Amino acid sequence: MRESVIYQDILQEGLEQGIQQNTQEIAIKMINKGINLEIIVDVTGLTIEQVQKLQAQTEDTQPQ
Repeated sequence: MRESVIYQDILQEGLEQGIQQNTQEIAIKMINKGINLEIIVDVTGLTIEQVQKLQAQTEDTQPQ
């Protein structure tokens, strides 16, 4: 049975969101390990702005 184009689009979008979420989780772990942001950008493919935003969010959730 052939899946509809809409189903394929939804499936693809879900896969892309999952990959993006996984990439962000990896970046957060790297940030928590103290890895240089430029290395995180290079390894994950995220932009420096995205990594900085994740870093700020991580700092906001750290116990003080």
